[in-house]
Amino acid sequence: MKTVFKYFCKIEEIFCGISFISIVSLVFISAVARGLNHPIPWSIDISQLLLAWTAFLGADVAFREHNLVGIDLVTRKFPVKMQRSIELLVLILMLVALVIFIIFGVKLSIDSYKRAFQTLTLSYSFVTMSLPVASAFMSVTAIRQIVERIKTFNN
Repeated sequence: MKTVFKYFCKIEEIFCGISFISIVSLVFISAVARGLNHPIPWSIDISQLLLAWTAFLGADVAFREHNLVGIDLVTRKFPVKMQRSIELLVLILMLVALVIFIIFGVKLSIDSYKRAFQTLTLSYSFVTMSLPVASAFMSVTAIRQIVERIKTFNN
């Protein structure tokens, strides 16, 4: 199971990297083409789709690597057990928020099913579905971190 998760994480990282490079390339090529009076109208829609997925999946990668923004200005002066308790509480609150994102993100995706991109025949649900999917992935990360914190709480 750990091997499958490891491969999944690697695929997620590779996807984010390729998507980011694709966004930058598409926007650059589109700007140059527009300057030459040959606009590429679909490039902005593809970039928007990729940006949504890259941003949310990138947040999962950052969360898994403990690279999300954190402010420990106040808590670093607390005793270690209190710091760990606060960290555990924050992870639980994040998990609750992620579950809410999943529930309402799925509803949003269903509601936006009939909405289409301006230049593509794809449903806009492909963009809005990035929130609940990435939130589900982040929920797995949060659960793993909660379990890890509980196991090492007294160390």
